[in-house]
Amino acid sequence: MRKDRDPGRRFWLWYAGLGGVAIVGYAVLAHVAVPAIVPVLWYTAISGSGAVALVLGARRHRPARRLPWYLLAGGQSLYAAADFCFYLMRSVYGIDQYPSYDDLLYLASYPMLAAGVVAFVRARTPSWDLPALLDSLIVTIVAALLLWVYVISEVATAAEDTMLARSVSVAYPSMDLLLITVALRLSMGPGARSVSFRLLIGAIFTMFAADVGYGYLELNDAYVPGGILEVLWLLVVLGLGAAALHPSMAAMTEPSPVAGPQLSPARLTLLTSASFTAPILLLVQHLSGSEENVVAGAIACMLLFSLTLARMAVLTFAHRRMADTDVLTGLRNRRSFTEALAAYGGPDAAKRPGLSLLLLDIDHFKRINDTYGHDGGDRVLATVGALLRGCVRDGDIVARYGGEEFAVLAPGLSAAELDGFADRVRQTIAATPIPVAAGASATVTVSVGGVRREDAAEAPGTVLSHADRRLYAAKNAGRNRAVTTDADSLTPPAARSLLPVRPG
Repeated sequence: MRKDRDPGRRFWLWYAGLGGVAIVGYAVLAHVAVPAIVPVLWYTAISGSGAVALVLGARRHRPARRLPWYLLAGGQSLYAAADFCFYLMRSVYGIDQYPSYDDLLYLASYPMLAAGVVAFVRARTPSWDLPALLDSLIVTIVAALLLWVYVISEVATAAEDTMLARSVSVAYPSMDLLLITVALRLSMGPGARSVSFRLLIGAIFTMFAADVGYGYLELNDAYVPGGILEVLWLLVVLGLGAAALHPSMAAMTEPSPVAGPQLSPARLTLLTSASFTAPILLLVQHLSGSEENVVAGAIACMLLFSLTLARMAVLTFAHRRMADTDVLTGLRNRRSFTEALAAYGGPDAAKRPGLSLLLLDIDHFKRINDTYGHDGGDRVLATVGALLRGCVRDGDIVARYGGEEFAVLAPGLSAAELDGFADRVRQTIAATPIPVAAGASATVTVSVGGVRREDAAEAPGTVLSHADRRLYAAKNAGRNRAVTTDADSLTPPAARSLLPVRPG
């Protein structure tokens, strides 16, 4: 195996390792007799290194979108400035004023960090991802309820604080909730779970845990500077910096090739646990004789119930869609088309609009596969499916009926309209070059068999058989033609089933 000759690829390890040593050094300095400014500068240097690493990583690895990383760097810069103000005022000058300038900087950093995470979400999932949104909201509501019960409600009613102090105290957990909400959306969305991704998510969740711990200790007058919380906050800095310096950071903003992750057992366990948290919390408070948070708990339960029902509906719709959809073309599959066709039979058939359908077969498709490989054949199938969607009306049903065979259910067409529609489909496909390989394209043709049911009592299966017979009549007559009546002339137009490769 060839060794990695680029030492810069392991620069993130050097950063994480030296940062770990620096954190240990800070923990020692915080408990030894040194001038107070020394641990302040030491701590601020580590905190500021995260912002520098975020910028360096974006410039070195050149991801397609640098904005998310620059937003994180801006947020971490504000956070480092707030750290310097906080520790300088309290440790060096002995000023214990709350709220103060450092609080303004701290609170300003959270929206910028959250904006960076949102930018990652938008880059990785440019389309709407409802399942991931619902899953993240379910967990967020539980986090919000726990924060309200154990932190926000306590600081909001602290009688010894001024209104400004209480407002700032409530703002901190609110900003934490904002950041954890977007982080949950990112972690539950689609996309590669690279080393950079895991470092970033781990850093944000560690920050949330440390902030919540700080708020809880402050309420109980148990916070001691220089303890485990400072170590956790510095580990957050190293996580953000290492995430940006790791080579996999370039893939963090690449669009996901899939719509979203599946509902795995671990994900289902998390959602189930979250859904049970609110009623369990209400039960615990009731057994302890407290009714203070009944309203908050009831609201959380109603929201969780609604989101769970919505998640089940989305899951049911997705499974139904998967069962009805051809994966390659995105059209309906044969089973779904057969069900739609069967609806035109039975005692209510006379009440439905006239039944008209087309069957299409790509001419010489085996030759396409032999010439361009199965990848080229798949491109042809996907493009023909897209062209068919563009030819039909709203309400018409298009399906991939077989390997290279397609079906169109177009109710309400007259005989003349059916003939024109079938020929328009044929001409559209024949006139469209299809990319089949890098720098090459080919033109394919289709044979079409169409039928319009004249007798409402005629079974849909019989109508389908008529269309199939006319399809084979078109193929036997030379291909690249449409046959919609048994009396059609079978003189084929100029054959053009597969043109030579030409530059794309």
